Amino acid sequence: MKVAIICPMEEEIGYYKEHLGLSASEIVGSTEVWTTSYEGHEIVVARCGIGKVNAAIATTLVAQTNPDLIINTGSAGALAPDRQIGDIVIGEATMYHDADARAFGYELGQVPTMPARYKAPENLIQGFLDAYHETDLNATTGLILTGDQFIADTDKVNDLYQTFRGAQCAEMEGAAVAQVAHQFGVDCIVIRAISDTAQQDANVVFDEFVVTAGQNAAKVTLNYLKHLN
Repeated sequence: MKVAIICPMEEEIGYYKEHLGLSASEIVGSTEVWTTSYEGHEIVVARCGIGKVNAAIATTLVAQTNPDLIINTGSAGALAPDRQIGDIVIGEATMYHDADARAFGYELGQVPTMPARYKAPENLIQGFLDAYHETDLNATTGLILTGDQFIADTDKVNDLYQTFRGAQCAEMEGAAVAQVAHQFGVDCIVIRAISDTAQQDANVVFDEFVVTAGQNAAKVTLNYLKHLN
């Protein structure tokens, strides 16, 4: 099977570099791409950069290599009050929190003509649940929100959590990756680890824990690939 893994930041991709032996890369625009193999699978790893446009560009590039599966991993800010730093969120679905075309009859968060939510296949969700059970990490499933905003405000956290019921965390790339995967007809799942609680000190906490969050998300992903047929 051919699997593409897309990460936003260098800090979030370090675990893959270490455990997949990534070395020589190709740079296309602002996207850096590595190819390797792991547990009998062909692997494409891409560092996309931060934000929805960067994520969409990188996903378009890797989608044209015809992967069977696209996985977006990295860090996120907690929205659900019981999420702790380091926890894994396995995205049952992802959606935008900053898209609004309700004037034309669409749902809040829905890009016109696109699905409101990009749902991961049930077998992927279950596979990642099985993979997390082999680690010492905490994990949950749920909705992941995406927007071109770094959330660092208690009122904003509360607003998102109340508006988008079931939302576990917020980040800046996942729904864009899922939208492009949807348009190319490729299965996709978003896996995020909590790096901060999206409160007033989120920027300070993020800088301290982003590497740990990236490692945790990557650890579960590689465990999943070990058992992937």
